[in-house]
Amino acid sequence: MSRSVYEIRAVGDAPSELLDDFEGATVSIDPGGFTIHVALGDDAELHGLLAALSRQGFALVDVRREPDVDPGDEEGAPP
Repeated sequence: MSRSVYEIRAVGDAPSELLDDFEGATVSIDPGGFTIHVALGDDAELHGLLAALSRQGFALVDVRREPDVDPGDEEGAPP
């Protein structure tokens, strides 16, 4: 199954226990908030994470889908 990587920025303290259901999610602390990097399988997972953040009172600043990387197109790979 294809997975897409997302970068989600929000205001507040990082929700460590909230991310337990999202395998491989990493959180970095930013001034005034945090950034989550996570690979998700479909839109339902993305909307589930965004809804969970909203229920916890976090204000979303930005949600970005990172470009998909074809394994044959990785940097340094021969053409």
